[in-house]
Amino acid sequence: MIEERHGIDFAEHQRPSVTDTLDAAAGQRWRTIIDHGSALTLYTLLAIIASWPLAPSFTSAMIGAVEGVDAYQCAWNLWWVADSLRQGHLPFTTALLYYPYGIDLFWQTLQFSQGVAALPITLLLGPLAGFNWTVLTSFVIGGYVTFLFARHVTGHTQAALVAGMIFAFSPYHMQKMVDGGLEVTAIQWIPCYWFALYMLLERPRWQLSLLSGALLLWVSLGSWYYGLFCVLTTACAALVWLLVPGSVDAPGEQQQRWRWPDAKRWISAIWGVTPLIWWGLVLTPRIISLTAQPDALGDMRRIQADRSADLMDFFLPNPLHPLWGEALRAAREQLYPNAIIWNISLGWVGLALGLIGVFTAWGHARRWLALLMLTMLLAMGPTLRMFGHNTGLPLPFTLIQNLPGIRAAQRPSHLVVIASLILAILAAYGFAWLSQRLPTRSLRLAITTGALGLILAFDTYAGPMQLVSRTVDPFYATMPPPPAAAPGRPSGAVMPLPLYLNINLSENLTTQMTHHWPILGGYVARPPTYTFARYTPGVRELEGQLPPLDDVVSPGWPESGQRGLAAYAIRYITFDLTSNKNGYFARVRHHAELLQLGQPIFADKQLEVYAVPQTWPVGPIGYLGAGWQDLEQAPPYRWRWMGEQAELQLFNPLDHPVRATIDLLAASYQQPRPLELRMDASILTRLNIPTDKPQMQSLSFLLEPGEHKVTLSAPATPDRQRSDVPISVRVFALGFRFAELRKGP
Repeated sequence: MIEERHGIDFAEHQRPSVTDTLDAAAGQRWRTIIDHGSALTLYTLLAIIASWPLAPSFTSAMIGAVEGVDAYQCAWNLWWVADSLRQGHLPFTTALLYYPYGIDLFWQTLQFSQGVAALPITLLLGPLAGFNWTVLTSFVIGGYVTFLFARHVTGHTQAALVAGMIFAFSPYHMQKMVDGGLEVTAIQWIPCYWFALYMLLERPRWQLSLLSGALLLWVSLGSWYYGLFCVLTTACAALVWLLVPGSVDAPGEQQQRWRWPDAKRWISAIWGVTPLIWWGLVLTPRIISLTAQPDALGDMRRIQADRSADLMDFFLPNPLHPLWGEALRAAREQLYPNAIIWNISLGWVGLALGLIGVFTAWGHARRWLALLMLTMLLAMGPTLRMFGHNTGLPLPFTLIQNLPGIRAAQRPSHLVVIASLILAILAAYGFAWLSQRLPTRSLRLAITTGALGLILAFDTYAGPMQLVSRTVDPFYATMPPPPAAAPGRPSGAVMPLPLYLNINLSENLTTQMTHHWPILGGYVARPPTYTFARYTPGVRELEGQLPPLDDVVSPGWPESGQRGLAAYAIRYITFDLTSNKNGYFARVRHHAELLQLGQPIFADKQLEVYAVPQTWPVGPIGYLGAGWQDLEQAPPYRWRWMGEQAELQLFNPLDHPVRATIDLLAASYQQPRPLELRMDASILTRLNIPTDKPQMQSLSFLLEPGEHKVTLSAPATPDRQRSDVPISVRVFALGFRFAELRKGP
């Protein structure tokens, strides 16, 4: 009997010499080095080709649609992760955005994993280089780990090379690169997790369970979309390994048929869900807080159907291809007018090889096929859509649609990234079968080269990439470091205009990467409730609102605006003249003149910069918050109505408490009404507001440092003259006075 291994024949009765054994081991090591080096080199070269001309502009430009809106936001994420880790603290919260409150970035598109992986590049060459490094390595690492995965599963090196390219260079991945969203472009961590999960399902061990759990967390911190989808498909994988028989490996063993799961399959399935346990334990505090506020991340269920996959989308040819892409996109537009996020093509080469794999390696492929079908079903969202028609037929996604976290996921179609990985494994089986039919090594090399070339030319190629690069005005580099009252607690900010609140524009993030100052507003995927610019005197007027001339509040404009800017330590106001908002800036300049900001300290064709005078006194302020109706006048009187509730905002910027006094002149609607004043969680007082002959009432209390909210509450009655809008109390005068506490003898 002759056994063939690595191309060398050994007879059973022969015993190789020590020299032969060492030579064989050395040869095997060299073949391993060549295999791995070839795979890495191949994917690197292909990544450069697919993203060309990105490489020559590695430190100066990025790929990103819509003038780089998302690309520059993602570059900011890399910059912030690198900067915060360099300073020795975690980046999951920041005081740099939405000043003065800051923002929790944990559930945002922070891309922590990508930021850590690109940390040396970002620190050495800048955030644009870190962005481009991550884009290129998404192809290289994604392809290489898929190569390792497929080779482990199939035992075939050339088939594994093809599988790595099918996953890493899929039309979906190319679309994400074109869009500029690094969170979803970075697909490279997904095969890392799935490789570990597969090994856990096949050979359960606690070490693999912990490794899989850690990798699942790593995927999630890189992209909550991909983390969530890995959680869902992990449950699917455990179900498939439980219900679908495995492959036949032992010689002479008969093909396994479906039967009730035995103990081995139950053990495998139970071990398969343990990564979810470790993942959940680490995230328990965050998940509990999210469960308490299920819509804290937004409720996206109303748009999930529009951003789910149509059945035909999986099988479309590459929609980015320069030869037929435009015609294909136009044809699909006829079916789904104004559709977005629909390029989830699996690639025709991968589909063809996967189909061959299913038929030629059924015993090995059936579990992967079942998992692929489940993943595609989830990607199609709540109802089945086919060729532009919503059938209304409910799909499995409806069973989980209302869960916290999932209800905030607006892109079920992105599950195709996991479907692409599964298809790559099936394609590896198919290509291995084709390759084994060829008699010579040269023919096998030729078909491998042909398959790789066909994938690149047909499923991957999208033409030369369009690069974006923004110019930052040199003034920002000359700004002094931001002051800090304590480490990590800045006490000053830049107000960049326009603020772009709740508008998908990232220009203010771009300049912040140069000047490093906290800014008002910001651009994140899930904007927080941010009323600072709506109510704060000085800020609201410079943001574009009309000054509240002759309002019921005293001190009035413009003194209130000066006090507001000084109290909140807003140091600079910048005008981005490249925004083409000439009318807006003309209005804001008038407000700045009324505030007596003075002349700009810097001005060119792109930028104007004003410095808030340091002579303005810093002290406590009070102003109107939410719940107040518009100012009304009937000379000599003026007033504002409130409904059931209205708010007053108080801010003490000092490091010690002061005595605050609120003076209130008010009358109630139709009948006397009780008015309760509550500061934060404590009741200040209850007043009885008469219907006529209002009397000035004063309330004094201790105001601690920081922000406080005084809530006014009174029973309200619908007013027919106001379309039944409820009203309760109208305020004719509202004054805020602050005094230092008297010191003892």
